[in-house]
Amino acid sequence: MKGIVEAICISKQRQEAKLPVPAGIFEKGQGLSGDSHYGMKERQISLLRLEDIREAEKEAGFSFPFGSLAENLVIRELPEELPLGTLLRFPQGVVLRVVEKGKRPGEPHSYDFRGWCLLPVKGYFLEVLQGGTLLSGEPVELEIPEE
Repeated sequence: MKGIVEAICISKQRQEAKLPVPAGIFEKGQGLSGDSHYGMKERQISLLRLEDIREAEKEAGFSFPFGSLAENLVIRELPEELPLGTLLRFPQGVVLRVVEKGKRPGEPHSYDFRGWCLLPVKGYFLEVLQGGTLLSGEPVELEIPEE
């Protein structure tokens, strides 16, 4: 199964919108270089499916610029559910692993865009298993674990 990277986004500080960049440098065990979450042990990378963003835009009645929902990656054509342990493999050698879906019940979420936040319910958090440079527009191969 394949998807396409629509956007790579970073922010210098937490609790602010992330901004799209043409390329991102992912570092093993650290995250996305230049992002406010770089160096975290958990939740190094945040991911939203493009389809979930578009659905929320219809419901909200306005657009969400890439990064406005605090996501590092926007990828289209992913399945609705990504089981924990799913690997995302990119052409330049970057490998990410899904470690969490959404946020834990009752856990606060400190950022929203015009009252909207998708990461707690629709987002995924990943860790960097193999680093490298990732470009917008690149394909991603999924390796879903056997149940």
